[in-house]
Amino acid sequence: MQYHVRSLRLGDSAVNEQVLEAPDETSLRASLQTQGQTVLSVRVASKPWAFRFSLAGNPFPMFCREVRTLIHAGMTVVEAVDTLSARQRLEGRNDGIAAALLVRLEQGQSLSTSLSELPNTPAVLIAAVRAGERTSNLVEAVDDYLRFNKLVEELRTKVISASIYPALVTTLGLTISLFLLLVVMPNFAGMYENLRGASTGTTALTIEISQFIGKNRALVLGGLLATAMVLAYGIVSGHAKRLTVKAARAIPWIQRRIEDFQLAMMYQALALLLKGGYPMTDAMAVASQSALSPELRTALAQALGQIERGGLVSQALAQARLCDEVGRRLMAAAERNGDFHLAADVVSRIHGERFELFVERTTRIVEPLLLLAVALMVGTIVVMMYLPVFDMATSLR
Repeated sequence: MQYHVRSLRLGDSAVNEQVLEAPDETSLRASLQTQGQTVLSVRVASKPWAFRFSLAGNPFPMFCREVRTLIHAGMTVVEAVDTLSARQRLEGRNDGIAAALLVRLEQGQSLSTSLSELPNTPAVLIAAVRAGERTSNLVEAVDDYLRFNKLVEELRTKVISASIYPALVTTLGLTISLFLLLVVMPNFAGMYENLRGASTGTTALTIEISQFIGKNRALVLGGLLATAMVLAYGIVSGHAKRLTVKAARAIPWIQRRIEDFQLAMMYQALALLLKGGYPMTDAMAVASQSALSPELRTALAQALGQIERGGLVSQALAQARLCDEVGRRLMAAAERNGDFHLAADVVSRIHGERFELFVERTTRIVEPLLLLAVALMVGTIVVMMYLPVFDMATSLR
């Protein structure tokens, strides 16, 4: 199998990028390490015909992995960022994260402060790096953020993977239906011309539809093209996503599962920050900047206010409906032993597993229903198209 490898040999100023053959990733990493190279990243080399896409346009996880590897290999933060910046300059790019950070680091700013000045930097990453700077253990802090990002990406990937098959089925069904309506039915219109006066019911409706499409094919194609452009704009601009989420939230059962996804992110962020030494109030303030709905953000603010007034964490979260009975008891146990980050991690995993189970069950239900709907749609068009043929045969008798 071919792998695209990015590695660095200590003492060199440039990052090596090459495609290598290896039976698996583990043996490839071991082979490169025996050659004195530090492996920055390894991924399966895509085929020329493969369609590649990014689940989320977030460059920070890859940057964190590379910086973490270089620091672990013995470099300082400035040296690691300078190395990555040099690689970007060799590639002809001066607008990457490393180049922007290097300027600020050379001015004497800390890594967390430099990251906070970059646009779209995740608040959890800034807080994790700041915690690592406090404890002088930046590698562990970056590892914690990467685990947080991995959980979020795994949940998102579940949704994307589950939606691929329904999207393909829907696209195929619509394509077949449009072919029948735009190509096949207009060709039948001439055959039905003599039956127009004597036909009634479904036969007459089919004849009218086929004749209209045959006479106004350009208009129909234009309407379909305009509809496709509107849908594409809605997807690119995010309007379609917002409308879909809004419609999903109108169903209580689905809304609870969406909240499971958001609560999994929130509690994982809490676990990361609490492990890094943040007090509960500061950790909750940072976690509120995650992708939470306005309702959950308001509930978290209410819980935070109750905790600042001296209330118990478990009671505040339970009263704000941010945890169930299991979560409340876990937080109550953490109040006794002080291991809030472990309790938050367990609660995060509980909500994440619930969301994964919801996606799996929904996929098993939706896929056969969608196949049935597509079959009925295409079958209805075919039946309506051939009903006049049977009517013709009857009239000839």
